[in-house]
Amino acid sequence: MTSKERVLKALDHQEPDRVPVGEWGIDHDTVEKVIGHKTYWRARAEITKALWAGKRDEVVESYKKDLVELIERLDQDLVPVHLVPPKGLAPTKVKQIDKETWEDEEGRIFKYTSGNDAILCIKSNPVCSFKSKEELREYFESHLVKDFGFKIRNKNSSGYELELEDESRLEFARFIIKKLGRDRFIFFRGISEFEVLSSFIGGTPEDFFVFIALQPELAKEAFNLYTEVAIALAKIFIEEGVDAIMPGGDFSDSTGPMISPEAIREIFLPGMKKLSNFVHKQGVRVMSHNCGNNWKIMNILIEAGYEAYQSIQSKTANMDLKRLKEEYGDRITLWGGINIENLTRGTPEENKEDVIYALKYAAPGGGFILGTSNSVAYGSKYENYMRALDTLYKYGRYPIRL
Repeated sequence: MTSKERVLKALDHQEPDRVPVGEWGIDHDTVEKVIGHKTYWRARAEITKALWAGKRDEVVESYKKDLVELIERLDQDLVPVHLVPPKGLAPTKVKQIDKETWEDEEGRIFKYTSGNDAILCIKSNPVCSFKSKEELREYFESHLVKDFGFKIRNKNSSGYELELEDESRLEFARFIIKKLGRDRFIFFRGISEFEVLSSFIGGTPEDFFVFIALQPELAKEAFNLYTEVAIALAKIFIEEGVDAIMPGGDFSDSTGPMISPEAIREIFLPGMKKLSNFVHKQGVRVMSHNCGNNWKIMNILIEAGYEAYQSIQSKTANMDLKRLKEEYGDRITLWGGINIENLTRGTPEENKEDVIYALKYAAPGGGFILGTSNSVAYGSKYENYMRALDTLYKYGRYPIRL
């Protein structure tokens, strides 16, 4: 059975030959131990510096070669692809303020964070305010469409026809699909939910939540407009040959939804369903990356048309796989089981126990994919992840016998 066949069986809630395995992402420190050399793949801080220095082609070549080597060495069933910066991307003029802080020519401030080895923007554009849907749409058309990498080809009463400005942004995805797409299950990650509204209003996280609370109709209109971009992205990647589209949400923190489920249903669900319906009509699968304690919105994710739920935080957000399987396992495929907390701070034996628990309670009957509770994050112990994978290959064949 090929990886693609194995994953499709899991999504159809059938038992394949063994439990499929894959990741939303594997950070560079683990990747380098697997492939034996330096990489730009998910090396966030080094990628930022390289792009500032005009090394776009070097970064993309690393993505292409190193991801193929990583997937083949680990024998992963699922493979992520995404857009990359366009060819000819000019260097960014930045001024280093101190060892961990930079400012670009537009006045944005960037700071290094050791938690995920990234350089993050901590001060961006001032907050935008909109008095009407017309103002919001004008800003979307004049600024955000270009910021998202598109241009408007046509506009009518039913929406927008958007065209990608630069096809070189597909270089990485085309390479991966050509090399691995025949046998592996390829999914596109790069469509946002929830946080994407900050692209419309700028400002701080506080401004983001105030916008949703005080202007829900405009927030809904903003997400509907972004859904036009999401559908355009989905269309492009479906035509390129991916097997699934995987929006990333994070509506919740470790205690529960950050806005009310009613607000999520009203503001976001119509756009989420519109995207899923479009993708399903093309015969392609839709999966969801949503961190946090999602018990109160599980029905919303299922109603949106999502066929798999990834980023299941069993330890920090109390998203127990056994309970998820019992309550929702017949309606959505579960993708998780390896806890990041044990990857970064635990022992190989604890990671083995994570996998055994997942295989025992989530795998029977199908509808389960093994992976981490988010990603193989920076700081994960190589020996812990290897033990998790070894445990899968030893005990993960159907019928599950433990």
